[in-house]
Amino acid sequence: MFDRFMELQERILAIAVRSEAALLAPGDHDVAALGQTRWEIARALREYQLFKHTRIFDPIERQPDHRAYQARRMKAECIRVGEEFRRYVLKWSVVSILDHWAEFLPAALDAIARIRAQLAKERIGVTALLEIKSAAA
Repeated sequence: MFDRFMELQERILAIAVRSEAALLAPGDHDVAALGQTRWEIARALREYQLFKHTRIFDPIERQPDHRAYQARRMKAECIRVGEEFRRYVLKWSVVSILDHWAEFLPAALDAIARIRAQLAKERIGVTALLEIKSAAA
């Protein structure tokens, strides 16, 4: 299960890298490619969210131990962050990003930074929830 969790995270990070490279590339911006990566990452994040909820958070929430509260808290945060990203996607899917590039570029880079930070935070949290010991331990 943890392997699948990490696979999903790695896929999201790979899309984020491609998106960031397209955003920062000199010259004309490929609006279609940027839109494609925006929706690609949205789909990958949704798959990741469903996996975490059904395979990790929900089962742990039902357990009568110390991890249930943490799983509920992480699930609520996941929902909040997911809604935040969906608002970002919807906002930038209905306007011409080239006409609003000065606003879009920092918003897109911020969204990518937030995704990276959230994935790192969740990696730590899920590792603790699943009580996975590091190789150094």
